[in-house]
Amino acid sequence: MTARPFAGLRVTLVAAFNPRYHRSGLALAAALGELGCEVRRCEERLRGWNAVWRRPLVARLGAVLERAPADLVLVFKGTKLQPADVADLKRRRGGRWVNWFPDDPHQLGVSLVLGPAYDCFFTHDSSSLERHRRAGTRAHYLAFGCDAEFLRPPLSERPGRRDALVFVGSRDAGREAILRTLVEAGIAVSVFGPGWPTGPVYGGDFVQALSRAGLGLNIHQHFADGADAARYGTGANMRVFELAAVGTPQLSDAKADIARHFTPGREIVLYGSVDELRARARELLADAPARRSLAAAARERALREHTWRHRMEELLTVTLR
Repeated sequence: MTARPFAGLRVTLVAAFNPRYHRSGLALAAALGELGCEVRRCEERLRGWNAVWRRPLVARLGAVLERAPADLVLVFKGTKLQPADVADLKRRRGGRWVNWFPDDPHQLGVSLVLGPAYDCFFTHDSSSLERHRRAGTRAHYLAFGCDAEFLRPPLSERPGRRDALVFVGSRDAGREAILRTLVEAGIAVSVFGPGWPTGPVYGGDFVQALSRAGLGLNIHQHFADGADAARYGTGANMRVFELAAVGTPQLSDAKADIARHFTPGREIVLYGSVDELRARARELLADAPARRSLAAAARERALREHTWRHRMEELLTVTLR
């Protein structure tokens, strides 16, 4: 029987819940349920009659807590809740309040303002911790994770062409320049995401795009030769864990926090420059056994240590101790 270490804990989760492209909220709710929590959701977005009446998030969350008091309120990002709103709801409704902020250091100015309002604040970027603590925030590091039920390798190889190098992510000038250098070097890349001609992929199409790659390419925001280290940060993005879970070998820029979770050279291959990216890509695309070994080792590690259930258990343990 699966252990339920937080059985009966009443948790209100504030996040976006959408099976098409906001899957993290649904995955967090499921993980909390697996741990035994009684989970109530508060939709961050304006939907249905709330959109018609333009009811702000603070009013909707207050109504949820009035109907069903919570031992813990977990807010994923929460830029629509002002610190004064959090303080007022804490005073009136009680409970411990936690924020897990996914956009450090890109929105560090925002998170530094939000953080002190919460009993605990979690960031996936370890380089941001000291700034938060100096601002009076009870800050902790918590990496992203993966939804192992959603991100499954294909049961069998689909017929047809298998893409060699695949990048899935939003378009920006830095990423566009890097991908252009790969193409100019004769390395074919399939690209998906907001802003690219092929457009974004969601749901099953997203899983297929990752799983059909011979090699998954990860380029974190603000990576480039000579990039601003403060904007770049150290935190591993969700793609690190998603590619591992789906069983695709990964070539990623060397964010410092990645090595906390995957062993470079055995579970993931890292690069520190565009020249190194080109060299590693050529080597891996020519070595199918090495790619298979990377993929198998990374998936095993992801399932053993990096699911959303693992992250929620760590978050609750730190918050309630």
